[in-house]
Amino acid sequence: MVQKSDNELAYAVRNLVTLMQRRLRKQISDLNQLSVAEQGAMAALLIQKEMSPTEIRSQLSISSQFMAQVLNKLSDLGYIQRQPSAADGRKIVVSLTKTGKQFIQHSRQERESWLAEKIATLYSAQEKKQIEDVVELLMKLIEL
Repeated sequence: MVQKSDNELAYAVRNLVTLMQRRLRKQISDLNQLSVAEQGAMAALLIQKEMSPTEIRSQLSISSQFMAQVLNKLSDLGYIQRQPSAADGRKIVVSLTKTGKQFIQHSRQERESWLAEKIATLYSAQEKKQIEDVVELLMKLIEL
């Protein structure tokens, strides 16, 4: 049975994850700051390699019009490419370019470096071990 303390803890974890995500997003130094939808599209393409605009749109739960804007911006930046599908030449598939993959790698590296620096300077060895233990516990939430 879910208790009040469980709800309070769930709120605290969700809030922390949201705040951390926002804070980490600020660590990208690239002048072409990407929106959440643009980052989401690139993340989906990194995992799936190749997707139709409809598949990306469905995964991100955004409108067709907004999806077109997202893809146009990513294309203009040279992060994605559109090409006819090998299975059905009438359909278009989207994939990351080498530049897009490099952008993702660089932005992840920047955020992880910032986070590692904060961990190194803010926490003692004992606190780092506690964080490690908490991360291990929280990983169970995504293994469901």
